[in-house]
Amino acid sequence: MPGGLSEFPTISPQEAARRYLDGQPGGATVAVALSGGGDSVGLLVALIEVASQVARDIRIAAITVDHGLRSESPDEALAMAEFCRLRHIPHLIMPWTEVKPATGVSAAARQARYGLLAEGCQRLGAGCLVTAHTLDDQLETVEMRRLRSETSLRGLAGIAPAALFFGTLAVHRPFLSVLRADIRRYLIEKEIRWFDDPSNENPKYERVRVRQAGRFVHGAAEVLAAARRRTALAGAAASYLLEHARMPLPMLFSLDLPPRNGDKAAFALALATLIALAGGQAHLPSEEQLERLHALAGLPGSNAALSVGRTVVERRRDVLFIGRDRRNLPTLKIQAGESAIWDGRFRVAAIPGSPVVCDPHVASKIVEGVPPRIAQRALATQPDCAAISSSGIAGLEVSPYLALFETVLSSFDRSLADALCQLTGRPVFPDFMARGLETSPIQL
Repeated sequence: MPGGLSEFPTISPQEAARRYLDGQPGGATVAVALSGGGDSVGLLVALIEVASQVARDIRIAAITVDHGLRSESPDEALAMAEFCRLRHIPHLIMPWTEVKPATGVSAAARQARYGLLAEGCQRLGAGCLVTAHTLDDQLETVEMRRLRSETSLRGLAGIAPAALFFGTLAVHRPFLSVLRADIRRYLIEKEIRWFDDPSNENPKYERVRVRQAGRFVHGAAEVLAAARRRTALAGAAASYLLEHARMPLPMLFSLDLPPRNGDKAAFALALATLIALAGGQAHLPSEEQLERLHALAGLPGSNAALSVGRTVVERRRDVLFIGRDRRNLPTLKIQAGESAIWDGRFRVAAIPGSPVVCDPHVASKIVEGVPPRIAQRALATQPDCAAISSSGIAGLEVSPYLALFETVLSSFDRSLADALCQLTGRPVFPDFMARGLETSPIQL
């Protein structure tokens, strides 16, 4: 079978847990996302076994999110609480109590799950969360993206070994080189039971169909190569941004076009990233949108503009200006003493005092190095020029918000995020990697 599981270098659950905990500092608290399924139970058991052999007082805890989507879920959560109690493992049940949406329940549940897990980690004093994504999950993810025609490096690189959620929660995936079947064998040998979610066998879900087909077009070498290339490209784009990008006004960017022999791929990713940030978007523009932009960049001596992803990209000689367009700007609704994310581009805090008086002439000010029309548009899309529906505010503290990275920052893109922090003045994201992941066969 092309790209079969046997092509990947694999390790046992115990070895994966050992490598991971070897990289954790003494006294650390590691929280396991414990669903009750075989993968997460196997991860918890392996970490407990290894932690008992490590003389650095590493504390293992667990968090179970009860989504309330199945009648069995409350009992399963209580069973996990008892499982942990018998092993002296701190455990929290975090119920999803919000009203469930009529559509997009899976996506909403995933978003809620990580928010509840983050809250649980804070309550437990855990510095990181570990999830039981396996090698099977890795292959299934890449195959699903291939079937959706997502053949870019971002898609084919698969699941990253580490990520940062909400700018604060480090999420580690130490089982990405472990087979699901090996986890089951490990639990059976220890006579430990787990719960099987019936949805994992329901072919109405894309992942289940891919899993049941058991065929993976991209093999081990291709997935690993794509992950390495994605990380290298992010590094090259980061270098291009630091050398060729500027921010003359808040969240207005200028980017030099590459020379004839320049790195076109690094430029393309740098441009796509700036468009996402300037537009307040949590995703990159589509390949079709980028093709239009490359045509604009390739016209010799052209002064032209295109609207892409809530931004206007305007070429002036050998420089592209990327800024928010004026359409559909939200009203800034904030009370004195509060903070909010505005337009996906700014974190705004309201300072108590007298009401803000917005300067009606701010959009006509001259900004050095920026064509007047572009500067006017950028100034008109700043939060202190938005309609403020509150009183008792003396001023606004405004800082950049990098929507592309604030919810989920993959370890593949860390260097790119660091470069954007330097460019915009946002504080650098905290370190979220772990030495124990660096020895994994899937790690770069």
